[in-house]
Amino acid sequence: MNNLFADLALPLVLKYEGGYVNDKDDKGGATNKGITQKVYDSYRIKNSLEVQSVKFISNKEVEDIYFDNYWLAGKCDKLPQKVAVAHFDTCVNSGISRGSKILQKAAGVLVDGAIGNQTLAAVNRMSETILMNKYLNERIRFLNLIVERNPVQGKFLRGWLNRVNSLRKCLSVN
Repeated sequence: MNNLFADLALPLVLKYEGGYVNDKDDKGGATNKGITQKVYDSYRIKNSLEVQSVKFISNKEVEDIYFDNYWLAGKCDKLPQKVAVAHFDTCVNSGISRGSKILQKAAGVLVDGAIGNQTLAAVNRMSETILMNKYLNERIRFLNLIVERNPVQGKFLRGWLNRVNSLRKCLSVN
């Protein structure tokens, strides 16, 4: 498993993805450590395990799911370090496609939600600091748009923004 993932990215995500939650206003439904019941069920079935409540997810399962379903699926292993950490967190918080669209918009390439060679080339041509600022600012715009479109989600906005600001601080992005 990747050291950047295990030593920095996963602990940062878990700082905001706490224990078991089943908030009626959270579109993800029941989650534990940020893993939805649906994602957990898929993982257990894929691994020939009996389906059980996400309340009982193990730390190893959390690590496996985040690495395979978000780190690798989000192409974080192909991104510069700071970008990889921020992108991983966005993929967890908003989904792979949305995280990819935010990255593409920040990199100034076609926004289609799928990171390919053009996106990776554009990302690698940019200053990491400039890209990170654009990326995190675009993420904030998206989070505010969620609340604008669905005011019930406003109860989550402070936590989402704190999360982005924590990334900014941890990754030394001014």
